Amino acid sequence: MLAGVAGAGAVGSGGSAAAGNSGAGTVSSNGGATSSAGSASAGQGGSIAGSAGGHASGGTSGAAGSEGGAAGAGGGSQSCAGRPSLTAGDFKLTLQHGGRARSYLLHVPSGLAAGTALAVVIDLHGAGGSGSQQKGMSGFSALSDKKKFLAVFPDGVDGYWNVDDTCCGTAGKEKVDDTGFLKAIITKLKTDTCIDSKRVYVSGFSNGGGLAHRMGCDAADVIAAIAPMATDLRTQPCKPARPISMLEIRGLADSLEPYEGGLVGPAGGQYIAVGAKASLKLWADINLCTGTTGSFEKYCERYTQCGNSVEAALCSLPNVDHSPYGNSLNFDVASIAWSMFERQPMK
Repeated sequence: MLAGVAGAGAVGSGGSAAAGNSGAGTVSSNGGATSSAGSASAGQGGSIAGSAGGHASGGTSGAAGSEGGAAGAGGGSQSCAGRPSLTAGDFKLTLQHGGRARSYLLHVPSGLAAGTALAVVIDLHGAGGSGSQQKGMSGFSALSDKKKFLAVFPDGVDGYWNVDDTCCGTAGKEKVDDTGFLKAIITKLKTDTCIDSKRVYVSGFSNGGGLAHRMGCDAADVIAAIAPMATDLRTQPCKPARPISMLEIRGLADSLEPYEGGLVGPAGGQYIAVGAKASLKLWADINLCTGTTGSFEKYCERYTQCGNSVEAALCSLPNVDHSPYGNSLNFDVASIAWSMFERQPMK
């Protein structure tokens, strides 16, 4: 069953379940997997680990269950023998952090091979958004089904993330520890299942991209690489524990955060963006890169002569405004980011 503090509902074919006040439904016993069309919600402390009997365990003591299929590129080589495996589907989860109940959406692809360490991509929504909105927009959910990694879509406080202890919304004003929140999600995933600790990545859009930059600065001991979208580095000072790979994707026609830099936000501006090229150069300096950029993919450039063999990259999309997703260039944002992630596990 799906177990939570307050109990949880069950997922049927194509259905959905929300957290309830009492009791818990069961997941159909087809190898422990829910329909990928459905969703499930679990309370704080709940687990979605599957057992051989086709249910999800409320703790970490359940036996690992096989959901069939071969591990894709998202699977690692480290041993996971005896660790719980996960039921496929979408799960709304919560944990307590910083005196708040914080929520996130976890997407588990079907066809995971039992005992395989999984890569993780944490994908952060923009200002005023939500994890479910980001899941529907970025392409990382569909890509996780293909590549077999876990995709996590957290929710900011009142729809915002704390980028630099000033911006944005309640999160910036109250200096919410969003870096600690994301680290807590990673810790919980390590408890609930077997993830590859060297292949945990963070992406994000706009305000969420700002937090992705901050995670590169403040959490390089935990995450392997970052891919911020539609925003520049502004967390200063940025002193990561090690060089960390970064791929920034920007629209040349961005009307909200100008590609060339300048004031961003309502009258007077919330902050001054340094500009995409300057942001790339900041990361190149942070990562001890030398030489000049070389081209890769279409629209992209990168420094490759960097400390610890990391890379610092920028993709500049013509005629694309603030959101790079679903662009008219057939430029697959999630796939390009994932390609960099695959090249750059933590070293």
